[in-house]
Amino acid sequence: MEGAITGTRTTRFMMEGVGARVIRGPDWKWGKQDGGEGHVGTVRNFESPEEVVVVWDNGTAANYRCSGAYDLRILDSAPTGVKHDGTMCDTCRQQPIFGIRWKCAECGNYDLCSICYHGDKHHVRHRFYRITTPGSERMLLEPRRKSKKIAIRGIFPGARVVRGVDWQWEDQDGGNGRRGKVNEIQDWSAASPRSAAYVIWDNGAKNLYRVGFEGMADLKVMNDAKGQTVYRDHLPLLGEQGPGRTGPHGLRIGDQVNVDLELEIVQSLQHGHGGWTDGMFECLGTTGTVVGIDEDHDIVVSYPSGNRWTFNPAVLTKVSVAAPSSNANENQQQFAVGDLVQICSELERIKILQRGHGEWAEAMAPTLGKIGRVQQIYHDNDLKVEVCGTSWTYNPIAVTKVASSDGTVPGTSSGERLSALLKKLFETHVSGDVNEELVKTAANGDAQKCEESLKRPDADVNGVFAGHTALQAASQNGHLEVIKILLRHKADVEIEDKDGDRAVHHAAFGDEPGVMELLAHAGADLNARNKRRQTALHIAVNKGHVGVVKTLLELGCHPSLQLIITNPLTLNWPGPVPSLLASLQPSHSQPTGQTLFKVCCPFSCLSSIPDPVSVGVQPNLRQVTPRTPVLIGHNLTQGEQRDLRKAEHLVQTLSVATAELLISVTEHRLFHQLTLTY
Repeated sequence: MEGAITGTRTTRFMMEGVGARVIRGPDWKWGKQDGGEGHVGTVRNFESPEEVVVVWDNGTAANYRCSGAYDLRILDSAPTGVKHDGTMCDTCRQQPIFGIRWKCAECGNYDLCSICYHGDKHHVRHRFYRITTPGSERMLLEPRRKSKKIAIRGIFPGARVVRGVDWQWEDQDGGNGRRGKVNEIQDWSAASPRSAAYVIWDNGAKNLYRVGFEGMADLKVMNDAKGQTVYRDHLPLLGEQGPGRTGPHGLRIGDQVNVDLELEIVQSLQHGHGGWTDGMFECLGTTGTVVGIDEDHDIVVSYPSGNRWTFNPAVLTKVSVAAPSSNANENQQQFAVGDLVQICSELERIKILQRGHGEWAEAMAPTLGKIGRVQQIYHDNDLKVEVCGTSWTYNPIAVTKVASSDGTVPGTSSGERLSALLKKLFETHVSGDVNEELVKTAANGDAQKCEESLKRPDADVNGVFAGHTALQAASQNGHLEVIKILLRHKADVEIEDKDGDRAVHHAAFGDEPGVMELLAHAGADLNARNKRRQTALHIAVNKGHVGVVKTLLELGCHPSLQLIITNPLTLNWPGPVPSLLASLQPSHSQPTGQTLFKVCCPFSCLSSIPDPVSVGVQPNLRQVTPRTPVLIGHNLTQGEQRDLRKAEHLVQTLSVATAELLISVTEHRLFHQLTLTY
C-alpha cells in the first residue's frame, strides 16, 4: 500500500513541477550553465524522480539532480498551475493564491503570494510558513529582515529576446535571429499565471509567447533584464517534497564516487580531513570505490592506480550504477562519432585534464559547459569535438556524454526527448556581453548578427573576449564576409593576442589564403612576428599550408626571415612547399646582408624529395660547398649518404651562396640542419 502511495506522489510531483521557474540550488556544481547566480530557467520535463531537464532563459538546456542532491530552487511555481483553493493574498487580493503560499506565523489567517512576499509586504520581522503545494508540510522560515536577497535575471520586462527552442509562430518575429523587447510578463491562461511574455519585435509586431506554460520556451534571451529581488534561502528545493530522497550523505563501502567540485573548494574542504597532495590530482575525473570509513567518518577511496586517499565526505558525489559489476571499465564512458557531449564547466579542472590531451588554450574558454558533437576519436581515445562553431581536442574525461549518435541518452529511459531538445539547442550560447557576442558571432561566421552587434552603442569592434578580437576569430575560421564587415567598421588588423599573434597569424594557422589577401589589402603587416618570433609565413610553412605560402609570396612578404621548423610530420616536404621555397630566387626584392633559413627534420623525410630539376629550378646554379666539418664517415649507411646528397641538392635549388650541413645522431635517429645564407 505504501508503494502505491509513493508512486502516486511521484507522478503528481513530476507533473506539477513541469513549467516551474527555477534558479540554481545549494548543490549546484555546473559553473555558469544557467548564466550565473540568480538567472532563471524553466522546468521542461522530468526524466525520472531524481532527474529534471531545465531550459535556461539563455537557451542552454541540461539535466539536473532533484533527489539526494538538489541543483535547483523553485522561484515560481505559478506557471505550473499549482493553486491553493480557498486562500487569498491579503495584500494584492489574488484569489486563490497560485504557486507558493506564504502564511504569517505570528498573525491570524494572513497569507501572501510570492510576488508580495518577496516584495516585503507585511511585517518583515514576522516569521512565515512556506507552503509549497496544497496539503504539503509547512516549513517555518527565518524573518525576512534577517535574510539575504538576490536579484533574479532573465526574461523580464526590458529583456532583448530571439525565438527559442519551442518557437512555432512562423515569422512573426521577422525571421530567425530577429530581436524583440519584452514588454510585460503575463498569463498564458487563467490557470497558468506568469507563464508568458508579451514581446514587441523590432519589426513592429506584438504578441504573447510561452515562458513556462507546459514547460515551453518560445523565447531565448540575448540581453537579460532584472526581475524582482527574492529571498533565495526561503525558496523550496526542486524535488525536496518528492519521494525517494536519501540526503547528501550516507556513503557505504562499495559505493563508487567522483570528485566533481572545483579544485580550490576540494583543497579547502580537505583541511582536517586528510589534507591535499599533488598526487591526488588523479582523483579529478576518475571514479573511485569506497573501501573504508574511518572513526571521524572520513571516506577512504581506492582508485584504479592502486592508490588510496582519504576524503571529507562533502567532497564526494556518489555515482549511480545500474547494476554491480566487477569490471572497472564499465564506468568509463564509451563514445562514438556523432555523440552529443557536454564540456566540463570548471576551468581549473579542465586545464589539468587537458595536460597531454591536446593541452589547454585560452580560446577554448567559451566552450566550457557547452554542448558539442564528437567529430573524431583518436587512437589514444582523445576526442575531436565540434563546439561553439570550432573544433578542439579534449581528454574524454573532460566531457560527459549527453546523447548518443542514435538519439538515446545514457542512463535514461526517455532519452529521445532530451536528445531532440539538445540537438535543437546545438548552437553557440551568446550572453548579454557585447564583446562576447561579437567575438562568438564572428567565430561562427554569422555576418548578419555581427552587423547587428556592431550597431549597438556599446559595441567595440576591437573588443576582446577569451583573449581574442572578432577579427582574429573570423580570420582563423575563414569567414570572409564577417571580415569585410569588421574592416568596414575600422577593425584594427595589428592587435595582438597574449601570444603576440595578429590576424595574419590566425589566418595562417587556419589555412585561409583568401583572408590573407583581405588583410593585406587592409594594410596588415605580413612580416609581423609573434612572441615566438614567427611570421605568418613561418606558420604556413610549418603547417604545410601551401595556399597561404603561395599567397604570402605573391603579396610580397619577406621570404628571407629566419624560420625554424621542428615538426617533420607537419612539414610535408614531398608536397608543393619545396617548390615554392625553391622559387625564392635572388631576383626577389630583399635586403642585403645575411639572413638565416633553418630547417630541422629527420633524414627519413628526404626519401621522396624529387630531383632538383623536377621542381623547376635551374640545375646550373653555383655549387654549394660545406664550410663546416660534418660528422660524415663510417657511421653513415649508403642510404643515409644518398639522403645527404639529396639534402645538398635541396640546398642548391634554394639558390644560396653558402651553406652549412650539420649532422648529428640522437637516439639512433639522424637529423640534419640546413643553415642557408642569402
